Amino acid sequence: MTQISPFHYFISTKKKDFSITGTSNFDHSDLKIYIHPSNNENLVCSKNIIFFGECFDYENTSQGNREIVESLQKLHFNEKLEKIEKLSGFFIMIIVENDNTYILNDATGQLEVFICHEDADLYISSQPNIIAKISGNSDFHDNLPPYIANKKINIFSKTPYKSITKLISNFYYNVTERKYYRFPRTLITQKLNNRQVAHLVLSILQNSMSSMAERKNLGIAITAGWDSRVLFASSLSISKNINYYVLNHQSESSKQDVIIAQKIAQHFQKNLNVIHYNLASVKLGDQITELWKDDERIRKISTVMNNYYPDTYLINGNVSEIARNFYDPLPRKISIDDICYIIGVRGGNYEKEAVSQWFSETDDTVHLLDSIYWEHKMPNWAGSSKSISNIYNIVISPFNNRYLLNLLIATNRRDRDKYFHTIYKLLLEIIDKKLTTIPINPTRKNIKIRVMKNLHIYPAYRYIYFKWRKLKF
Repeated sequence: MTQISPFHYFISTKKKDFSITGTSNFDHSDLKIYIHPSNNENLVCSKNIIFFGECFDYENTSQGNREIVESLQKLHFNEKLEKIEKLSGFFIMIIVENDNTYILNDATGQLEVFICHEDADLYISSQPNIIAKISGNSDFHDNLPPYIANKKINIFSKTPYKSITKLISNFYYNVTERKYYRFPRTLITQKLNNRQVAHLVLSILQNSMSSMAERKNLGIAITAGWDSRVLFASSLSISKNINYYVLNHQSESSKQDVIIAQKIAQHFQKNLNVIHYNLASVKLGDQITELWKDDERIRKISTVMNNYYPDTYLINGNVSEIARNFYDPLPRKISIDDICYIIGVRGGNYEKEAVSQWFSETDDTVHLLDSIYWEHKMPNWAGSSKSISNIYNIVISPFNNRYLLNLLIATNRRDRDKYFHTIYKLLLEIIDKKLTTIPINPTRKNIKIRVMKNLHIYPAYRYIYFKWRKLKF
């Protein structure tokens, strides 16, 4: 017996019967679709497009999922791709056009998409174990290391299952050709200066969040970090349906989060909810079914948040790390062994084969370190996290917009330093210079790093620790 949780799905061409309980079932374009009944409004079946998830159009803020999908119908495939890259949210789309069927997802794989395409049968799901269970394709790779199986680690698009792959960021799947293609990257041909980029990014974030506020209340975290401050600044143009909060995690960095959040909220005269919690006292229900990767801590925090903000879009800053040179600085020449180390796997034959396959398909217009974070870390860390948290509450990053990310990574790398982000600083100053004078991440660790950067010894420190394999990613 198979069950599906909220914001999970199973789609198949398989004709034989199989049992999935407690679902809403739909047939469209020779596909069987199974979703949780609470997500009926998140499914749009319109002519030659199947859509599931949540999407937002910063150019048309009043449009809902259905209106956005229907606006794609009149466009040719390449025009559809150009439009989809400007959508925020998390989703899967299946498009039938010119005798081809294409499977696409959001900018960074925040709605997970796993695919098994065996003979005439196509299986698509947010959970690979559901595919394995229903299709019978449950064999692991012959040379799979035990720790990969135990920890259920995906390496870019390669899963432990021999017949199941993952649709990762910046790729789409052509069903007819049985092949993955890289999403065409928008090249920012007109060179914009940093202030112009800051204005444009701010506008995209403001409009995206305005579109979200049209549908539900927003819960926006304020912390001491860059990402949340940019989102807070972007939210100030919205006049209704916003709640601000900070989680008191009882750690050094979280103590700073509370202090800084209170200063920001006080300056802008916003109510701030400081959420104190004790995970040991949180009781979990039985919402989780057929979940491949589980994390009790995420489930408990999600339970806490659902108690405070039910039926709310929880806005977080994940994905912004792509535009903050998260891995920098590292040596200029990065080997396959180095990439294995960066993504946290060993350097055996299995791991190297997976990394080498991805590396052979990299886009040399994007810095390698940006690509690693975008195409491995985001879908395989943040995506799997969302598969858990979205069972309880809807977590969305307004940064999850392919056009916005391309706009940012087209700028000079030195201007988007993780600790001294020139473009984000300009964006904050556009709203209020006070946002840049209140300290950003003033923890002991960050202060030490800032000192090393100012003394110009940080690159040497990173280089040595990287070569010694002492860095923690």
